[in-house]
Amino acid sequence: MTLIILLYALFASSFSMGKVLLRYTTPIFLTGIRMFLGGLILLTYQYFYENKHFKFKARHIKYYAQIVFFGIYITYILRFWALNYLPSSKTCFLYNLSPFLSAIFSYFIFSEKMNKQKIAGLLIGCFGLIPMLLSTTPMEQVIGEFSFLSLPELAVLISVATHTYSWIVMRKLVKDKSYSPMMVNGISMTAGGFFALVTSYFTEGVAPITNFVPFATTLAAVILISNIICYNFYGYLLKKYTATFLSFAGFLGPLFAGLYGWLFLDETITWHFYLSSVIVFIGLYLFYQEELQEVAQPNRLDL
Repeated sequence: MTLIILLYALFASSFSMGKVLLRYTTPIFLTGIRMFLGGLILLTYQYFYENKHFKFKARHIKYYAQIVFFGIYITYILRFWALNYLPSSKTCFLYNLSPFLSAIFSYFIFSEKMNKQKIAGLLIGCFGLIPMLLSTTPMEQVIGEFSFLSLPELAVLISVATHTYSWIVMRKLVKDKSYSPMMVNGISMTAGGFFALVTSYFTEGVAPITNFVPFATTLAAVILISNIICYNFYGYLLKKYTATFLSFAGFLGPLFAGLYGWLFLDETITWHFYLSSVIVFIGLYLFYQEELQEVAQPNRLDL
């Protein structure tokens, strides 16, 4: 369990460091440079150390295109734009919607059924977001609102939806087309990063970096932690725990993001965060209760 806590402590740091990086550059350029470099690292490793899985078939380009556009380009541009105005803890917290959205997408795309307990967990989890959405910062209000949501909140929710959808598509490539997850991520990140860099060039100018040294060191840390350590760490933990249990443990991420935001970014953690965390945890527990009973079977891989 200690290793799972460490995984999400590392994962949460990417939100805090992302907010730091935005002090030195713009959202689209940050998306492009982080994804492009991260993807190249994955592809290089795949080519030299996992060459048997280094493959790409043109007939599968429609799946890759969806992951590139929805999972990288849209997801991270919206996420980094919203981080300019939202606390890192709130942004990370809203990503707790991923398991629920994944179930909804699977219901419509793969006709996967949900029992009453899962539906109850889904409804409670979504209800748990309300206190968090009711807490708004002055910066959010300045940007504007859409109905009861601030525009940065709406951007994050769209980002979570597109990110979740891309994982559904990636599942088809990995499970049905026998691609390596590293290969899919490498191609998608590199291509998505490239398109983001092109977009940045025409909308934000040439490499809009205000302070190169702190930007480069923080970016290197984010790529090392998120694209290399967390990716391989997650794969290692899948040998000991089910993917379901690891997804459930994801509620730890916002708790660490809240701690980092308070310690390093002078973010204020309000009662809304704690109340939403408790309610969403209950929803996740109900949603995953059946699958969590399988954790006692350490050799089972729920892919």
